[in-house]
Amino acid sequence: MNNQEIKILRKRLQLTQQQFAEKLDWSKSYLSMIETGKRTIPKKSIEKIRKTFHLDGGFLPMEAKIDFLRVRFKIHSPSQVIEKILQMNPDVFIYKNYGFNHYTESYCFSDIFVFSNPENLDMGVMIELRGQGCREYELVLEEQEETWTTFFWRLYQSNIFGEGLIIDTKITRIDLALDEHLSLLYPNYDLFELKEKVEQGLVDTTFRNFDFTGGIVVKSGQRLNKGLSLYFGSRQSPFYLNFYQKDYELAKKEEISVEMARQKYGIKNRYEIRLADEKAYLFVEYLLSTGETIEWIGKELIDTAIKVYDCDSNGLRTHYSQNWRMVIESMQELRLTMKGEKPNYDKALRWLSNYLAPTLKKIWIMDQTFGKNELMSRIQQAELKEKDQEELAKLTTTIKELLLQEETQAATPSSVTVTQDEVEQLLAQFLFN
Repeated sequence: MNNQEIKILRKRLQLTQQQFAEKLDWSKSYLSMIETGKRTIPKKSIEKIRKTFHLDGGFLPMEAKIDFLRVRFKIHSPSQVIEKILQMNPDVFIYKNYGFNHYTESYCFSDIFVFSNPENLDMGVMIELRGQGCREYELVLEEQEETWTTFFWRLYQSNIFGEGLIIDTKITRIDLALDEHLSLLYPNYDLFELKEKVEQGLVDTTFRNFDFTGGIVVKSGQRLNKGLSLYFGSRQSPFYLNFYQKDYELAKKEEISVEMARQKYGIKNRYEIRLADEKAYLFVEYLLSTGETIEWIGKELIDTAIKVYDCDSNGLRTHYSQNWRMVIESMQELRLTMKGEKPNYDKALRWLSNYLAPTLKKIWIMDQTFGKNELMSRIQQAELKEKDQEELAKLTTTIKELLLQEETQAATPSSVTVTQDEVEQLLAQFLFN
């Protein structure tokens, strides 16, 4: 902390020199000399400032992850983008004759999408990785001993597409998710406190818009708390923050209790940073040019955009909010996680457990009682739709088949044979547990 930063802190707290000095047991003249640079501030004085105005917090367990990515290339070949940029095998991608956001074609593997529009070549080819798609692509990065920073460097590698082609590459969106895990040592942050401080004028922010959502939703006859979500900025703006109670979101999504969601995932809050267009490009440019980490830049973006204060009984600001500083200081210890995940069928299993398992069990018991085999007979006779075949192909693709090989692996079969024994083993998990 230098002399100028002390002056900035005082002004943000809306304190006069006299008021600021009194809180530190200093004279006004001593503070004035420090602010003007006429006196060097001793280390002890810096420590006193940090303690008095709550600039230091404890440490909440947190982790960071890239949760959404969209990159556009002015090139006409989706297969080249898949091979050269994603470094994946194009044969595992499924073609669709429809797209998104004015793109008319798509190639997808699970939640990894590549879009194109042959009728409008100016649109180029776009990669889109959604939340689960980021986790799945991390599996590819890990297998090749790469990181997200390696991937971003590859986007701007000269002659990446060969033949001397100069390609206009634009990162049009990147989302960072900073997850606050359940803490055993310190209380987790209460987002309702931040909402109240905004309403009380105890938050300085670079954003002009603030909004929030919450409430109850009735689903399958159950009243589910949606949890609190806070929004800083506009969804249409290139820089947008969304802080929300992740435990409530997971509970609503999986139709389980909040306590069960906490036990299963161990997450309390999520602090989400959404960067679009120029802001997304500048984020990656800063990352590559400075050598700073992705998680450190994310922490700085939040800390610069939002300052939270505590106040006295008269509503006058006294110091930085100790609770919010704990969140910010915890972000200082952030590490970007790479948790590659293969596509799974958890969603289908949840649906089976919640809606179908009781009926299947009833029919199975009747089969056992009357000596019939109606359940397995109907399962074997069922015809899978194209979407089901694609899902099975996705789940049975190995990591080696995902990667681009010198000799391309055989494409994943369009259908998968499932034996009666395998079906019975799957059903047993839900009928008898």
